[in-house]
Parts: sequence; C-alpha cells; structure tokens
Amino acid sequence: MSFLTRFALRQNRSIITFILGIILLGSLVAANYPQKEDPSIVIRNATVSAFFSGMPPDRVENLITEPLEKKIREISEIEEIKSDSKAGVTIINVKARDSVNDIAAVWQKLRNKMDDARGQLPEGTQGPIIDDEKGLTAIASIALWAEGFTLREMKDASDDLQRALYGIDGVKKVEIFGVQSERIFLEMSNTGLAQYGISSNQIINTLQQQNVILPGGTIRASNLSIPIEPSGNFRSVSEIENLLIKLPGTNQVIKLSDIATVRRGYIDPAEKPVYYNGHQALILSVSLNDGVNSVAFGKLLTAKVADLQQSLPIGMVLEFATFQPDLVKAAVNGAATNVGQTLVIVLVCVMVFLGIRTGLIVGLIVPLSMLFAIIVMRIFDIELQRMSISAMIIALGLLVDNGIVVAEDIRRRLEEGEEHLDACLNAGKSLAVPLLTSSLTTILAFLPMLLAIGSAGEFTESISQVVIIILLASWLLSMTAIPAVANWFMKVGNAPSKAPEDGDQLSDRFNGKSYQLYEQALRALLNRKAIFLGVVAAIFAASLPIFKTIPVEFFPASDRSQFLVYIDLPAGTDTEKTTDAVSRLSTWFADKQVNPDVTSNIAYVASGGPRFYLALPSMDPDPHLGFMVVNTKDIESVPATMARARAHISEALPEAQGRVKMLSFGPGEAGLVEIRLSGTDSDYLYQKAQLISEAMAAIPGSVNIRNDWENRVVKLRIEVDQTRARRAQVTSQEIANSLSTFLSGAEVTDYREGDTIIPVVLRGVEGERSDLQILQSISVYSSATDTNVPLVQIANIVAETQFSRIKHFNQERTITVSGKHTSRKAADYARLIKPTIDTLGLKPGHYWAWGGELEDSLDAQNKLFASLPLCVAGIVVLLIWQFNSFRRPLIILLTIPLSFIGAVLGLVTLQATFGFMSILGLISLMGIIINNGIVLIDRIDQERSCGKEVREAVIAACLARLRPIVMTTITTVFGLLPLLMFGGSLWFGLATVMSFGLAIGTILTLAVVPALYILFFNAGVK
Repeated sequence: MSFLTRFALRQNRSIITFILGIILLGSLVAANYPQKEDPSIVIRNATVSAFFSGMPPDRVENLITEPLEKKIREISEIEEIKSDSKAGVTIINVKARDSVNDIAAVWQKLRNKMDDARGQLPEGTQGPIIDDEKGLTAIASIALWAEGFTLREMKDASDDLQRALYGIDGVKKVEIFGVQSERIFLEMSNTGLAQYGISSNQIINTLQQQNVILPGGTIRASNLSIPIEPSGNFRSVSEIENLLIKLPGTNQVIKLSDIATVRRGYIDPAEKPVYYNGHQALILSVSLNDGVNSVAFGKLLTAKVADLQQSLPIGMVLEFATFQPDLVKAAVNGAATNVGQTLVIVLVCVMVFLGIRTGLIVGLIVPLSMLFAIIVMRIFDIELQRMSISAMIIALGLLVDNGIVVAEDIRRRLEEGEEHLDACLNAGKSLAVPLLTSSLTTILAFLPMLLAIGSAGEFTESISQVVIIILLASWLLSMTAIPAVANWFMKVGNAPSKAPEDGDQLSDRFNGKSYQLYEQALRALLNRKAIFLGVVAAIFAASLPIFKTIPVEFFPASDRSQFLVYIDLPAGTDTEKTTDAVSRLSTWFADKQVNPDVTSNIAYVASGGPRFYLALPSMDPDPHLGFMVVNTKDIESVPATMARARAHISEALPEAQGRVKMLSFGPGEAGLVEIRLSGTDSDYLYQKAQLISEAMAAIPGSVNIRNDWENRVVKLRIEVDQTRARRAQVTSQEIANSLSTFLSGAEVTDYREGDTIIPVVLRGVEGERSDLQILQSISVYSSATDTNVPLVQIANIVAETQFSRIKHFNQERTITVSGKHTSRKAADYARLIKPTIDTLGLKPGHYWAWGGELEDSLDAQNKLFASLPLCVAGIVVLLIWQFNSFRRPLIILLTIPLSFIGAVLGLVTLQATFGFMSILGLISLMGIIINNGIVLIDRIDQERSCGKEVREAVIAACLARLRPIVMTTITTVFGLLPLLMFGGSLWFGLATVMSFGLAIGTILTLAVVPALYILFFNAGVK
C-alpha cells in the first residue's frame, strides 16, 4: 500500500488542498452539529389497554387479558409480554425483539391482531387501544399556574399556548397534562327521590327528551327556503335547574332543583392532577422531530415562552418544570472540554518525547483526524452526544500511535543517512501493512459494541463507530499527510555518512540511560525467562479471586441535578387522598427555608407525566400513586436533599411509602434487585412474596421494598337473590346500573357552551355516596313496574378482599418483589437475599428468577459477547495473514491477559465498580495490547532478516520499539485523565480499566513478548 505515500509525496499540492479542506469543512460541520445529551435508543415497547368498568381483577384477567395475550403471542417478533389486570382495566406492555429494525411493521401487526381479538372480548369492553409512542421524549415541560383564575380559564390559555408552540420549527408534539374536564353535576338524595316516588330513570329520560338539537324542517315562503329550529337544548345551568319533572301518578310537576343539587364543577375525583411548586398547574410537554439540534431549539423555545408570558393575563405564570437543552449543553460542553484537555495533553506528551518540530508533525494528525471523523460522522448521521464525544477522548490516545511510529521511522532513517524523499517513502512502504493490521485489530476489538443488539448496545454503539472512523482516518493521514509534511519540515542532526553496520553495538544507537537500564533488565529476564513467565502467570492467577471481590454495577446513577420521588399509598386509596399527600410534599419541596437547594419540583398524581428522559421507565397510572421530579441547583446537592426528603416523607407522610431515586444512565434502575415468582396459584405466590419482602426488610440498609401486586383491597359483593329479584321484576343489569349511577355517576346528557361540550352527570349526594350504611337502602329502578325497589329487599351485601391487581410475565401469573440497598450494589445485595430464596421450597409448577439490574446486566453482556468470538477470530486471521505464522499470533494473544492484571489493580486502587462500561474498557484494551505485540514482533522479524541471532534480534527490536510503545502508552494514559477525573460516574470505571490496564500491560508486554518469542523460537535459529 505504499502507493498512498508515493501519491502524497508526488502530489504534495493535492495533499495541502486535502488538509485545508478537512480543516475548513470539519470546522463548519462541527459548528453546526446537532447536539444531544445521550444516544438515541429505539424504544421497542408498546402498550395495549382495554376497559370494562367495574369488572374485578380476576375476571379482567380471565375474560380480557388472557385472550389478548394469546393473540399477541402469535406475533413472532414479540419477545416479552407483561400484563397488569386491575379493576375495570388491563394494561399489557409488549416488547419487541432487539433484532427487530422495522418496529412500525411490528406495531401494525399488533393492531391487526387486536382487531381480530375484539370479537372474543365481553360485550361492552372498550378497546383494545394501542399506544406505540412510548419512546417520545419531551425536550421541555412548561408549567402554567395561576392565582385567581379557574381551571377552565387555565385550560383555555393552555390551548392557545399549545397552538403557539406548534408554530416553532422542529416541534413534533405538544401535549397538555393536568387538565380537569368540566362537569354539570346533578346530585340527588336517595331518601328525597323515595319521598317523591321519582326514579333516576325518570330524571334521565326527561333530561334527554328536552335537551336535543334536531332540525324542525324547512318552510318555503315567498320563494325562500327558511329552516326551522326548535328550541330545547339547555342554554344555561339555570335552565337545567328549572327543568320540570312530573310526579308519578299525578299531574303535578316539580323543579329539578327541588330534588337535586345542580352545580357546575370539575371531574370528581380529580383526573391525574399536576402540581408545580405546590400550585395546581397544567403542563405542556414539547417533543422534537429527529435531527433537531436540542441546544439551538432550547434558545428558540426560551424566547417563545418569554413572548407568550407577555401575552398572558397578569397572574398567570409560565415556568420550565424540566428543560433538557441546558442539561444537553452541560453534558456536551463537559465532554467537549474533556476532549480539549485530552488534546492538549496528547500534544504536550508528543512534543516532550519527540521534540517541538517532530512533535508538531505528529500532532498534526490529531486535529486532522478529529475533524475528518466529524465530517464522516455527519455523513452517517452519528449523533454528537456524550458517548460519541467521549469516544473521541478514548481515540485521541490511540490515533497518535500511527503518527508516532511513522514519524519515528522517518527520523531513524534520516539519522542513518537516507535522503528525505527516500526516508519518507520507505517508511510508508514498510509500515503501511503493519499499521493497518494493528489498526484493524483495534477496530475488531471495539466492534462488539457496534454489533451488540439491545438498548445497552444502542447506548454504546457510537463509541465503536467513532473509534473506527478516527483510527482509519489516523492510518490514512499517517500514510499521506505525515510523510508529506515530514518531507518538508523534519530535520535531524548531522547524519552519518552511512547506516550502521549490522555488527555495530546496540549501545551506539540506544545509548540513553533509560535504554541501558531497559536492556540490562531485559537481558536478565531473558536469562531466567521460565521463572519470569511463571511469576507473571502466578500474578494473573492471583488477580482472578481479587477481581471477584470488586463491586458490580451495570450502569451508575445519572449525574443530573435531578432526582425522582415515587409516592405509594395503599392500593384502593382514592385520588383525593393521594392528591392531598402529593400536594403537601410538593409544597414542602418548594419551601426555600427548608430546601434552599431545590429550584423547582413537579408532581403528578395517578400519572408519570411526559417522558423527559429516555431511560425513564413508565409509571402505573393508578389513583393511589404519585410521581415527582425535583430539580436542584447542582449535582452536589442531590444526595443531601434526597436524604432530607426520605426523612420528611417518613415523618410527615406516614400513610405513604416514599421511594426517592436518582436517574440512571442505562436501561432500568441502578442498584435495583428484583425477584420474580411465577406460577398458577395466586395465593401461594403472594405468600412467598411476603416472605421475601420480610427477609429483605430485615437486612439493614434495605429501602424501597415492595411487591408489584401491592396489598389486598376490600370489595363489597352484591349477592342478588334472583328469586326475590324476579318477584320484584328487577334485573341484574338494572341493579348494576342503579348502583353505578348513584355511587359513581352516569353521564346522562351534554351541556353545550360555544364549542365546549360539558357532560351532565347524575349521581348521589356526597354524604350518601360515602356512607356504607346507606348502601342497603339505595333504590333500584325496575323498568317493568316503573317503580323503585330498595336494594336490601332483593340482595345481600358481602364484604371480602381481593388482589388489587394480577400481573403476568409472558402469560404466567408473576409477582415481583423489588428493593435496593443504601450502600451495597445490586449483586452484593442479591447475595444476601439468595439464602431466603433457597429456603422457599416452591411447589411444582412454580419458579423464581432474577429481574432488575441483574437481569439487564446479564442480558446486555450476553449480547455484547455474542459477537466477541467472531471478532477475536478476525483478529487471529489478520495476525496469521500478516505474519504467515501460527506461533507469532499465539505470542501476541498470550499478552492479552496482561492488561487484566492492571485493570484489576486499578479498580481496587481507585475503588471503582465493575460494570458494562468497564467491560467495554477491557475489550478495548485487548486491541491496544495486541498492537504493541504486532509492532514489536514485526520489528523482531526485521532484525532477524538482517541476519541477527534470535536473542540479539529480540533485544535490538525491543530497544528500537521501546520509545514508540512507551510514548503511545503515556499519551493514551494521560489522555484518559480528563475522563477519569472529570468524566463523571459513567466513565470512571472504563477510564480506570483502560489507564491502569494499559500502563501495567505495556510494561509486562515489553518483557513477556521477548521471553515468549525466545521460548517459542529456538535461540540458535536465524
């Protein structure tokens, strides 16, 4: 491949143009590159929901959930089905296989299957409804709150704001959360209706017969066609109050207001209310189209919101509840700063070792490779986010390797007396294949990240993409730009008249103190190579048990200045009680005297609100659950504020369980341990889950312990005496309708006000609706006799308990117990729980499995390692092809464990955890260590080709390659320092593994490779 170097030297003007083009185009692309905080992850989840009001969980499970699950399972692309059967509703979470790329086609199949399943569901079932926009992420959540305005006025204002926000270029969707629909309530007293002998059906019929909008036809008069519109529809609430109801058996009438309270209000209980800093609010969430620059859009949105604030009435306030552009900017700027620091470190190291002139020549490759990579990244739509930027930091130390080796070889040739042009050409000719091979082996080491499927692989794939691009760019520039520039600018001292003879002493060429010390040590080790190799093997063996003691963590907690609070009240708690608890906690967070570090908080009742963070799991929409996002001034204040929040919830909200959590970088929740119990016997599963929960609670430091079936709830079952009911001519449907109307309310007609339609709801008065004693005396309307019958005459009321929900995992009843530990990682915490699980003695047909972080970690590792054998095979083939040998590749492969020794030392020394990113660091190390072995053995073979004995060839090659290998190692290790010191928790493990592993691995490689080479090759062979 020397044609590249030959072309660069002959067409030097073209190379100048090429370099200037990279600088100009790369700078332009970099200045306008769209930015994101984290990589995009394909959300392969959808939900299927169906409703049947009043149906208990066990019947929902049997009649609705199971038929839908069977249909979903017919779709081959579906990997996982989780269902939640609750009173009146089933929610089925569907996950497609990670190998699926055309996710839209899968969701279309899902819709078709659900359409087929409709006929199998009970009559009256609403749905199934499919939601396949689970991955939609809000770039900002804007809170609208007000003093002195009604919720209706706030809703009208939010509608105007929604239309205005859609006018910003790049907006995909604007949703409004916290809207409370208006209602006209007709609240009747059961005893009052009985007194007048009026049934609820009579009121309903009278309302519906009058409140109509029907044409009265047209009349033709004087050649005109005049439409006739009869009046009848209600024009005001007072008209509803004055509606006349006929008294049964008489000709008398009575006003509706005499037998019922008519009032205008909002849906009761409140429907998913939202609180911002203690104020009831509406939230407008803004989502972006793909490819929109988040930071640039944030500026547009901020300006637009400021303008909209000016147009609002005094007293209405717009504030950002969550604002991702600032976090994106901070994440990207932090990573970019680390890149700049690494760039400076690398350039300084190169110039210190090579001198100013040669250092600048080699340093040229660094910005050129980076700018070239940015151009290619933009062409292939690789996002600029924290992972891709940090990949540049990793690659910075690697890319100078090619430049150092080429520049060193050119300078050596010049010092030996070759002409500039010949030295540059010969260097490119001799190093093109070895450097390409070493670059390809490094690329193959990073390739598993690119080939790994699943969310963890998608989260990290840009690391391998960027490293691959930069390494190939580095090799290309090393073969072209470095020789061309070196031909112009590289100078050396007085060159000898001829190259040294083969018999010249090594010390004549490597007479520095460091070379002499290395040569002495190397000769001593080679004299005792068997002992030395045995010691190295023993050190490696000793590192294995030490490695098992290192804490394991799949992905660390996020470094955002935010945290989450989940408020769990007992299942069965109504929305009003939950709202009270959540609003009190929101007000407490907003108290600056108590929480000076909290900038804002947003609280949702019975809803998780908009997804503002891609890795954030969705929350169950239940009336007894609340969810909060708390924003702080900085990340440093998060732990103290979280601790204060836990203490306050425990003291001030005894009726609730509060789970205070940080966001996680990866999929799932950091540190969460889950145990899934599956089988057919619900009571048996629940009993065993209670035992596990109690065992977890007994472990000091355990927090957030819960099972996802929650507590049992009370149910009142109406046992209808069919004999008495038939005698009273009352049907079971009439009993259910009467109870539902009185207790929950029934929409009987609509009240129209402009373009707003407000349902009119008939129900019992508040005092009677919440009184268990009056339940027996509720009147049941008989359509056959047009009379009311007291419930107690035809039915008995029986109190019993039931599961609040029944969950399935892949069509099996499954209860999940989860918890965390305040100080232990998930793997350590699981080891403490395991003895309890072993003593459960589950009966046949029932089993358990790990979930949470342990499952996510194992799944991600399996997918990462799935392609590793193929990549290792590729490396082996490359090595065999380059050396046309089996022993030489074997020597190189035997050096790979050397980096593991350093990695373990680093993790223990810096007390880092071992997780997914650390695994990536180990895999990356493999390629770097292999590179050192390649250039070293290649040099040994060159020395042997000159006629030297194996031992002397080995020593000469080691001395010749000492400086390039050490320089590359130092620049890489020092280049990782910004990532290690300032990169945050996400990169700490990876940077630790790579820096320590590379440093120790390189030192050992410079001794182990020579020893193995002499061991594998007879020292007498030339």
